Amino acid sequence: MIEPLKVTRQKFPKSTVTVQGMKVLKLKPDNYELYYHSDVKYVERPERDLYLQIIEPIGGERLPMVVFVPGSAFYKQDVKGRVAQLSMLAMRGYVVALLEYRGSEDAAFPGFVLDAKAGVLYMKEHAERYHGDPNKMFVMGDSSGGYTALMTGLTLGVDSLEDEISRGKDYSVKGVIDFYGPTDFTTMNEEPSIQDHRVPESPEGCAIGKNHVIERRDLSEPTIIKNYVADGRKLPPVIMFHGSNDELVPFGQSCQLYEALVANGHEASLYQMEGAHHGEREFWSSAMLDMLEEFMKQAMNKASND
Repeated sequence: MIEPLKVTRQKFPKSTVTVQGMKVLKLKPDNYELYYHSDVKYVERPERDLYLQIIEPIGGERLPMVVFVPGSAFYKQDVKGRVAQLSMLAMRGYVVALLEYRGSEDAAFPGFVLDAKAGVLYMKEHAERYHGDPNKMFVMGDSSGGYTALMTGLTLGVDSLEDEISRGKDYSVKGVIDFYGPTDFTTMNEEPSIQDHRVPESPEGCAIGKNHVIERRDLSEPTIIKNYVADGRKLPPVIMFHGSNDELVPFGQSCQLYEALVANGHEASLYQMEGAHHGEREFWSSAMLDMLEEFMKQAMNKASND
């Protein structure tokens, strides 16, 4: 019998046992083992506490982080339903936090933007716990979550879109990833859609407190993202993907913001997904994940050289 060896894991010797017919493999660890942190409370709101679902790649080194804001037409979200989907990104070496935010049932604009900013702050302040790098933070979202991600990443320092949690704090990100998010509630009915986006009962109407989007310009104007890109602030790079046949959020919504960003000297890219409808599978293809990785790597390299 052999007594237990008093050595470190790294110095444990290779087995010399063999058997006829066995095969020896030596595989490259080209992805990550993942750990799922369920229901991590990140902020207490008067309506209810809010939680993150955090997917942590196990590897030891400090990794880039992505806060993902799920789409829900600005209503209450099924955040956990996206955990499996976002694991594909985490497996590539990104700490991914899926953000729960107050839906319009609980808080009108800018409530969900304030929640997203609080979530980004939480992840930056607790980055070490999840082996994340607070200096390599990105925000991403789809549909209404894409809108919220854009607002979060592009309005750093805008006092009207900050609260006691975010005001004066560094919730800056290195880049913003938007999948088919609306950008201007007031122009959504200028293109074909299967919804009337103007009425109080619409997702956009509910987002401003169940009011008519056109009749209550005082409430809808502050929600227009392009209104915040011309004030001279330095903004992170933005990449947008949108289906040519989107039946819910017209493709022109992305065009409007892209034009405003470029006209004001900001770095932006817009990709039309040919033939794609709202939330199609193409947005989660391997080729798409490759593009997201390339965007984030370029943004991190550029930031390190500035």
